[in-house]
Formats: sequence, structure tokens, C-alpha cells
Amino acid sequence: MRTIDITRILSSDLKSRARANDLKLFIENCGDNEVLIDFQNVKFSTRSFMDEFYNLFVKKSSDRNYVVSLTNVPEDIKIMLDSVSRTQNMVKTIPETAHVTKFKTVDEFLAYMSTIAF
Repeated sequence: MRTIDITRILSSDLKSRARANDLKLFIENCGDNEVLIDFQNVKFSTRSFMDEFYNLFVKKSSDRNYVVSLTNVPEDIKIMLDSVSRTQNMVKTIPETAHVTKFKTVDEFLAYMSTIAF
């Protein structure tokens, strides 16, 4: 099992979805079957990074050919991961009672929007 200090690959501030994808590419290029990601030196993370990180590494996936484990995850990062995990499977539906307006052209849409008071 390879241990990866996430801050050595990315930064102590994890700020974008693209950086989570960079980590994925790094791990895939390592060629290991098991990876332990160490968060010990992480100071900050955005929700967008954690959302992408969750989708790439925490969420179960048959597309991955390696197993990921996490260690030394700071409490605030654990809380954010938990928050992200609770929003992943939410299905948003439009109630049957909702009024839906359809437009054939952009001009029709713009004319309609000009009638709405904000």
C-alpha cells in the first residue's frame, strides 16, 4: 500500500475540482492497487474540491482499479465530506402541480422574462 501525503502532491489548501482530478491522475500513474491518502497537513479545503474528491475517491466505483483509504483527516474536512456525502444521492423532481412554461426561441424567453418583476 502506498501512502500519499496529499499536501505534497497538491497543496495544504485544496481549492478546486481540477486539483482533485490532478490527484486522481497521479494515483492512477502510480500503478498501486491500494492507496492511503494522508490529510495530516491540510489546512483548508473548498466544498467544490471535497465534492469532486468524494466522487473520485470515496464513493464506491467499479471504474477504479485501486482501493483508496484516508488517514489523519482533520475534523473540519470530515464534516465537509459527511455533508457532501449526504447531498450526493438527492433526486430533485418538479412537482406535478408546478407550472412549466416552454419557449420556442430565445426571443420568446426574453420577452417573457421582461414581464417578470424582480
